[in-house]
Amino acid sequence: MPIAHKSSITPEVAYIVWSITETEDELLQHLNLNDEEFDDLNTVKAPSKRLEWLGARTALKHLVNEHGQFYIYKDEFGKPHLKETSIGISMSHARGFGAAAINLKGEVGIDIETERAQIHRIAHKFLHPSEEAWAKGHGEKLTKIWSAKEALYKLHGRTQLTFAEQLIVSDFSNDNQVIGQILENGITEDYKLIYDHLSPIHLCCAY
Repeated sequence: MPIAHKSSITPEVAYIVWSITETEDELLQHLNLNDEEFDDLNTVKAPSKRLEWLGARTALKHLVNEHGQFYIYKDEFGKPHLKETSIGISMSHARGFGAAAINLKGEVGIDIETERAQIHRIAHKFLHPSEEAWAKGHGEKLTKIWSAKEALYKLHGRTQLTFAEQLIVSDFSNDNQVIGQILENGITEDYKLIYDHLSPIHLCCAY
């Protein structure tokens, strides 16, 4: 089964990117989904998106199996968790790839994206003023900022956040490991951001 990439960032934090070549039935054979997960899957109608949904969970299964058998549930905000453990998890999928991240000692967020022309049209919706000077008009950097903010949003997972105002990404022009900030209720929290590029996928993991 095709693990496209696996990385252990720290002894506690790791992620896997899964290149999906299997059929839906083949992926289901390797997943022991519970009723809640089946209900979640059945809200996805497009066959390609169903495959990506399953690919992300297959990646997660490979990360968590050595720590036990867990079912996924979603809290009232839609954030996924593992039952009966405090291990943090996150998942993402895009264009035939699934990805998952795990943090044994805290929260984690992961996002994968492919670069698309429309990123320029929506940049004003997610760019913080401090990011415009080094990223505005640059498709790859905009894609990476979007991925980073999605990862931070998934890590946070509690309330709605305004991407252009409450999520800030440090200049990564010369570095693939920078700081991301979440601003909420007058409090600023810093998190580490790790970037990776597995053509055509841009990936960011926040922890």
